[in-house]
Amino acid sequence: MSETTFHCNGRLAITVEPREMRMSHWLYAPLVVDQHRQQTLLDLSGSQWDLISTTNETAGAIDLLLRKYPGDKPTLILNVNLDDGRLRLDGRCVDPSGLEAALDLALS
Repeated sequence: MSETTFHCNGRLAITVEPREMRMSHWLYAPLVVDQHRQQTLLDLSGSQWDLISTTNETAGAIDLLLRKYPGDKPTLILNVNLDDGRLRLDGRCVDPSGLEAALDLALS
């Protein structure tokens, strides 16, 4: 069953649908939607990327702490900026269509 949480004063919806990867190993791949613009900012559902937590939340931005399953690599921080609708990984803008590739590249 999917779970949705709201952030940035209700403007941002983060939905995860827990998937059991193997016994007692759960993955929470996020779908992030800007509620004001009705725009999907990122969709990692169905991927191997796991939302560990959110941090540094303001009215206009939030950081997502992500880890790639099975969790043997470092975590990454992806910044979601609602003011300009951009995603940033290590300070660099990332196109949502190439997000998974950019995340994978950041791990190497």
